[in-house]
Amino acid sequence: MLIHEILAFSASRLPDKPYLIEDGRVLSFADTLAGARAVAASLQKGGVGSGDRVALLFANSIDFVLCYYGVLMLGAVVVPMNNRLAPKELAYVLSDSGPKALIVQEQFWEAAQAMGEIAPLPDRVILAGGQPREGVEHLDGILAGGGAPAGKPDLGPMSPASIMYTSGTTGLPKGAILSHGNVAANARNCGAHLQYKQGDTTLIVVPLFHVTGLHSQLVAFAYVGGTCVIMRAYNTAAMIELMARHRVTVTFKVPTMYTLMLVNQALPANDLSALRLACYGGAPMAPETITQLQDRLGVDLINAYGLTEATSLVTALPPCDALRKAGSIGLPTTGNRVKVVDDQDQELPAGAVGELLIKGPMVVQGYWNKPEATEAALKEGWLHTGDFARIDPEGFVYIADRKKDMIIRGGENVYSIEVESALVTHPGVLEAAVVPRAHSIFGEVVHAFVVCAPGAAPSEDEIITHCAGVIADYKVPASVSLVAELPRNPGGKVLKNALKEQVPPGDPPRR
Repeated sequence: MLIHEILAFSASRLPDKPYLIEDGRVLSFADTLAGARAVAASLQKGGVGSGDRVALLFANSIDFVLCYYGVLMLGAVVVPMNNRLAPKELAYVLSDSGPKALIVQEQFWEAAQAMGEIAPLPDRVILAGGQPREGVEHLDGILAGGGAPAGKPDLGPMSPASIMYTSGTTGLPKGAILSHGNVAANARNCGAHLQYKQGDTTLIVVPLFHVTGLHSQLVAFAYVGGTCVIMRAYNTAAMIELMARHRVTVTFKVPTMYTLMLVNQALPANDLSALRLACYGGAPMAPETITQLQDRLGVDLINAYGLTEATSLVTALPPCDALRKAGSIGLPTTGNRVKVVDDQDQELPAGAVGELLIKGPMVVQGYWNKPEATEAALKEGWLHTGDFARIDPEGFVYIADRKKDMIIRGGENVYSIEVESALVTHPGVLEAAVVPRAHSIFGEVVHAFVVCAPGAAPSEDEIITHCAGVIADYKVPASVSLVAELPRNPGGKVLKNALKEQVPPGDPPRR
């Protein structure tokens, strides 16, 4: 099934059921389909056709959704742009993807103009939201005009649907080419493994220009016939209030958001009894946090792992194993195969740490305009994730570290996730990230950045002593920086390159 056909199918069987909610705006499945058709008709009249790219620069919003589905109806390819990028970075994405049209939300209009000073903007630029600007085409007029595209593009499961650019935390971002079949397979797996149901309501707070919000919430909920509440910008108290107001049943967040929920004063003041399922990914969750969420909210928890190059959901940890296999990212979802290999791509036995490889219907075709990067990442159909992992005898996968984030202390490999998991078991630690610190004898040692829990003020020595009782001595942080927050990309991942620049110089004090 093609992505826009998923929407059309739900509109045919559930025409009046609310699909999208944003502030006071509510669109049914039928309304959404009609809006998408109007966008498609307008783009088609402007010359956009099968295979052409259309770039979208938006915050989370209903208008983004209408444009997303509308572009796909033409057989064109969506390029969702990361709205957190600087104009120079946006200009690179624009030049690399070569879109025939650009649709920009009003709050990013100035960024688009700055981008246009670096790289030429497409001939057709459409403004969405805000007040109309003289001489600029506006999305409201397109939606009011209605209509539907003429003809039906010749598409199949392998037809490109979107170019999703990686976060670009190192080097220039790469555009992963995702097909209709990739996204449809992910939607089916979300229904099967994340237990989505027609009666569910989800809150989308993670960015829609990333695969989790776009594929594992927006499209997956269209697949099951559920309702999506869209939050434009993250705020913990506002998120809790929205979840209560709309009786949200399913949520998908990074672990930090759940940790912040538990300590926010809005939580006891709001009724979240409708919530039944809390999905998380991107980082490990402390067992204590899992227990608190289960006890205070009465929810099932599912740890999920995925990446842009695999559409979204690759593995999922069943709720029954949330504590038994704490730290695991679970088992492969339907159709996906995983293995761990050494530097020569030879499969390793259970328990050994090596690079995680993935093969299945959700692995992308390659990178846009980057044949060499495609060849390096995809060998014989196996996606090289760049993540170090191990697989236990029962088949459960555990992420050890990003290849580039591993710390080598005196010849010993230290996997940052293991150290970070030890740090957050300290009651005074809200969250933590570790990076290498140059050392004159060991080459590298572990340096930790720690955000303290509200009301707590553990000392550097207390944190180090705590870790010494939990992990091997060579893994224990040699030094600790207490910080107000960790730098993150819009997908919630910690920007370790930024932290590495903040590491104190010289050897840490001997303890």
